[in-house]
Amino acid sequence: MKILKYITLAVLPLMFVACDNFEENEYVIYPEGETSEQTPITKKQNEQAILLEDYTGWSCVNCPAAAELVTDLQNEFGEKLVAMAVHAGAFARPSSANGNMDFRTEYGEKWYNDFGITSNPIGVINRKSNGTSSSKGILKDDWRSTIVSLLSSTKHTMNINLGATKRDNKFLVSVNGEILQDINQPVLITILVLEDGIIGTQLTNNAENPMVKDYVFNHVLRTNGLVDYSFFTSASANQNINKNYEINIDSSWNTANCKIVVFATNADNGEVLQVNEIDIE
Repeated sequence: MKILKYITLAVLPLMFVACDNFEENEYVIYPEGETSEQTPITKKQNEQAILLEDYTGWSCVNCPAAAELVTDLQNEFGEKLVAMAVHAGAFARPSSANGNMDFRTEYGEKWYNDFGITSNPIGVINRKSNGTSSSKGILKDDWRSTIVSLLSSTKHTMNINLGATKRDNKFLVSVNGEILQDINQPVLITILVLEDGIIGTQLTNNAENPMVKDYVFNHVLRTNGLVDYSFFTSASANQNINKNYEINIDSSWNTANCKIVVFATNADNGEVLQVNEIDIE
């Protein structure tokens, strides 16, 4: 694409306009992870959604019950609920007992500590405080009531419309931020990869089958992602903000089972404003 750049110069009494052609990629510099490439928007949003982060681990015997609850909640709330399993903390450390399978991520470990989590399973919902100053963790018995409360109280200020495709060794993600109400604060965006259907070992509290060797792990947070990118500094109602991102694919992933989660957060307090997810085309 050619872009015309006009420069007006004054030389004594003579005025003239010089016109030079530049290739876009000669002077447009994107932050790492952003790209000028785009893919069609195929997943549109028209309602508020809530993000549930399930902090879990393979050696946590109570975590399978939490994973079952996540499935139940997703069936109940549909696209109003986006969930991801964040394997972090002591119960997520691999050992020979689970074949040294390691689902931990740099981001997950950081969030585990930043949110004041000390055990599994614990949920973090829209990254809001649980009422204490030291933790955002919520016990699983309170997940449903918290989601119901947030769905009724969260102001629907924006939609996140998505497109996602696999191109060679990258996922290309196009994001359309559809602004519904004025947002007078900086907003960050996070783009993550989740993977379903991973078979591995999980400890349980079932005396008859305490170590399940063929346990199915779903919506597992994977290593690569783009975290806390600037999305906009402020935005007005009816404005559309469009950006495109690339995420490197790890060779260990089954890309047919991967999906992309995108959420926008208040840059001042870290709370989630909106979230959406999309399967890879």
